[in-house]
Amino acid sequence: MPLLAPDLRMAVDLVLSTYADRAAPMRCVVRPEIFTHGKALDWLREKLGDVTDHINISDGTTIKLIPGVRNHLFTYGLHSHRRHLDFKKLMRRAPELLGQCQSQLNSFHRIVSQGLAVEPAATLILPATPVPATTVWFYGFYLNPHSCEDSAEHMLNWGEFEGPKLVDFDRVTYIPLTESAARDASFQRLVAETIANTYFDPKSCLLIRLPLAGTELTARMRVGLEGIRTAGLNLPQARSKNIFLLGEDLSEDSLASLESRLSFVLHQTFEYWRYTRSLYQAADKIIVFLDQDWRRPSETAKRLLRDAFGQTPRFTLGLRPPEGEWTADPP
Repeated sequence: MPLLAPDLRMAVDLVLSTYADRAAPMRCVVRPEIFTHGKALDWLREKLGDVTDHINISDGTTIKLIPGVRNHLFTYGLHSHRRHLDFKKLMRRAPELLGQCQSQLNSFHRIVSQGLAVEPAATLILPATPVPATTVWFYGFYLNPHSCEDSAEHMLNWGEFEGPKLVDFDRVTYIPLTESAARDASFQRLVAETIANTYFDPKSCLLIRLPLAGTELTARMRVGLEGIRTAGLNLPQARSKNIFLLGEDLSEDSLASLESRLSFVLHQTFEYWRYTRSLYQAADKIIVFLDQDWRRPSETAKRLLRDAFGQTPRFTLGLRPPEGEWTADPP
């Protein structure tokens, strides 16, 4: 298989591992939109043989369908603010594309077109085994409210490979921040409040994975810090010993070892299928905050997220109020 972007590779690997035991071999179709009719479509149907289902792995810029088979949508990479907006624009311009999908994997996309709700059935697929770990660097949190660049420079100089001894903390909160979440003002207010509450609590540790916005670490730090800074809270201007920014996803083994001391705070745009169900089942608390377009979750969303994370009290949904503080609601 040719070299793929990391998030696309993860999506492809998940699909391949989930359906590897199917009797019929899986095939990959590149640029299916060119096989629309006539001899080109006849040629594609001949090559597909007994294939009945097509999973369109989409980065949100378009949905590509194959005529004559059941089409299913699997979106990835919507942690990117640009892709997130591209997908919303696509849904406004061509809502019929979503309506032609028999189901969606790991998502609960929903639109209203001509007064009718369009929401394909949702299917959950999670890895059966942990995704291979990557090297993770830890950066002690520091925020100069006047300069994100200065803040990033200080943290980069303090970076360390080993990081804190997580076993020394009674509570560990993990926030895998996305670029879309970093541009979500009320979610960033929540992150800033969590930072403020953790600074002087030596028994608690807060781990914030930087947004996967490009490859340049300084730029990724600026994206995350800018959202926290604009929340306007008066945070201590000192290097924290219990709050850390992470350059990559923390490995499942590291998180699983925390068991009931671990809590997740997730934005809807986080690709939660990076981890196995067993990790979520071992955690003490998981709270998911929906994107700013949602006021209340649909039943499809509730079912899918319950399937991934479990029932209350472990898993709750954060409801975005018109004003005031976030609230939690049993899914």
